[in-house]
Amino acid sequence: MLRSLVLTLVVVCLPAGAETSPLALAHFADGGGWRTQVAVFNTFGVDFAHIVIQFRGSEGQKVAVPLEQYGTVSSLDVELGTQRSLFLETSGTRPATQVGWVEIIQLGGSTPVRAYAVFRQTIPGRPDYEAVSSGMRAAAAMTFPFDNTQGLVTGFAVVNLGVSGCTVGVSPIFDEAGNSLASQPKVAGNLGANGHTAFVATDRIPELAGKRGYLKLFPLFGCSGGIAALGLRFNPTGPFTNLQPLSADTTF
Repeated sequence: MLRSLVLTLVVVCLPAGAETSPLALAHFADGGGWRTQVAVFNTFGVDFAHIVIQFRGSEGQKVAVPLEQYGTVSSLDVELGTQRSLFLETSGTRPATQVGWVEIIQLGGSTPVRAYAVFRQTIPGRPDYEAVSSGMRAAAAMTFPFDNTQGLVTGFAVVNLGVSGCTVGVSPIFDEAGNSLASQPKVAGNLGANGHTAFVATDRIPELAGKRGYLKLFPLFGCSGGIAALGLRFNPTGPFTNLQPLSADTTF
């Protein structure tokens, strides 16, 4: 479940008339101590930006999410005026954690909007912890660092941006000394159309236990629409941080 989350997305959309893939935030979490904030900005445009924000579950279906000031919705259709911003925040009132991912589609506007998602965890008796994760367009592969040393735990979320089934693989995997940790690709997840998976790295790839280095997520089978992913590193004392991708291959 990627230890649940609160969400921050970053959006980059092409001008109206250009065909683009949706921007994806590869994970959101609401409830069970987690909230997600989404912020979208039309900071450089000279006209309205027409966007659609959709919340999707792990099976790819649109799911209803409680948003402060908006009620429980699965999507929002918004026109942002020039220099305007939109802030959304999940309520976090569910006893159990709801997870999935978010896509942002820009249908109109002369310049790309931008956005971010913030994950926030609240546990009584300690400070709130937050991390920010950027949204991304479809990638053919993504390379991330990982660190499972000294009690740290790395988690990943991956989204299939295609309309058919997809198996996401992990290879190559190298530790900090440059040693290969797996001779064959590992499976990160089998995803349906618009499907999502989130996992603790060592649960799917035991070879990562006690190791740090980098790995590549890539389409093993299918995934013709590309993938999106994010990484998080959890400290055993509570804080967590976003892991920026080292690279993203956008060539299909």
